[in-house]
Amino acid sequence: MSLPSIFIATLDANRFSSIIRSELGASVDISTASRKDLLQKKYHGEEVVLGRPDFLAGLMDLAPPVRWVQSTWAGVSPLIQHDYRKYVLTGVKGIFGQQMSEYVLTHLLAHEGRLRQRWHSQTIGLWDNEISGTLRNKTLGIMGTGSIGSAVAESCAALGLRCVGFNTSGRPHSAFQQAFAPSDLISFLSEADYVLGLLPDLPSTAGLLNARAFESMKTDALLINVGRGNLIAEDDLVVALKSKKIAGAVLDVFKNEPLPADSPMWSAPNLTITGHIAAVSRPDDIARLFLQNYDRYCSGQALLHTIDFDKGY
Repeated sequence: MSLPSIFIATLDANRFSSIIRSELGASVDISTASRKDLLQKKYHGEEVVLGRPDFLAGLMDLAPPVRWVQSTWAGVSPLIQHDYRKYVLTGVKGIFGQQMSEYVLTHLLAHEGRLRQRWHSQTIGLWDNEISGTLRNKTLGIMGTGSIGSAVAESCAALGLRCVGFNTSGRPHSAFQQAFAPSDLISFLSEADYVLGLLPDLPSTAGLLNARAFESMKTDALLINVGRGNLIAEDDLVVALKSKKIAGAVLDVFKNEPLPADSPMWSAPNLTITGHIAAVSRPDDIARLFLQNYDRYCSGQALLHTIDFDKGY
């Protein structure tokens, strides 16, 4: 019995193909498209598809005979928002936790160590001997308690942080000491020394962190958003930073990417901007997950990390 054919659509399509071919051998047909404009030309009706959601949304316009799609991203909103849903969609879990943990801890430690201020002091020849803060016994509020949020909570708890979660149910997972439901958003925000955004791009999460939310946060709080840009009302955040409603923010995701050159975010005080690099999709990691699911697909087993189209995750 021949193996199901595979179509790979991502910038690193050739690298993915090489890894998968080395495991499956020559018995499987693999087609690739490394550019979005090549999708219609390169796709030949393969039932298994691996790729970037923003590429694959264009493929879904064709109502293809695909049966299973494996995303290479943690976020799948381009596919969730598409009307065509006659296939099983699987996401990426257990891969980005360490990368996200390292990113978050980098910025938490930089904040407590006053690295921004110390760098400024150095540029003007000022001896800066103000004592650094500490993470110990501080509260990290994590919006999104899935696999990534849990991994971050476990990493941060090891340094003495108290981790509380925000999710749809208000029930805490093992990595969290407490959890808050959407109706308790203000209580959640007012308790946190640091707020971390990890929520998916859904109508219910759009603009959740707005002027009212920033008013409820501690004035020495730090906001970090590495989930999706729609979570933050960006104009409200700029106002909150300028008026010192919160101490600072670190943003890796935005409503429009790349961030436009004329955005007021660039000049907002105490705002650190990175270009959607907190967790990147490395082919070796994603291919390993895909191959595990491909084996299950071929043997008729339930796939890992299936996405509920209605929930969006």
